[in-house]
Amino acid sequence: MHPSSFQTTIENQFDYICKRAIENERKNYVKHLSGISNREVSFTEIGDYRVNQFSVMDQYVTDLHMFTVRNYQIGLTDSGLSEALQHLDTKKRDIILLYYFMEMNDTEISTLFNLNRSTIHRHHISGLESIKHFMKECSE
Repeated sequence: MHPSSFQTTIENQFDYICKRAIENERKNYVKHLSGISNREVSFTEIGDYRVNQFSVMDQYVTDLHMFTVRNYQIGLTDSGLSEALQHLDTKKRDIILLYYFMEMNDTEISTLFNLNRSTIHRHHISGLESIKHFMKECSE
């Protein structure tokens, strides 16, 4: 028994519609992949600076250089800065640590040390100059 010409026509039309649907889906997928490739960039094409912005480094207490200032524990990760701070006298080091790491102003520090604010400011400025001088010597 041979299929009728009407049935063959219907089968051919169905076959054509299925092939068109698959071809359109393929075109949509290729278009989607093209859009993704236009928006996304491979990590190999990005510079180290940009990649490092998205990276996270674990920090451990053992990696820090710890300083104790008036019951405050201050940890520094930069070994060069901590070495420069260790070469300062205690008062200047404490003032700089409180100012920059505990975000205290000169008035708060002067109250804590029971000194005049201008004295704290003078120690602060001379301490920074000493650090600058020490780091210049180390870099040469």
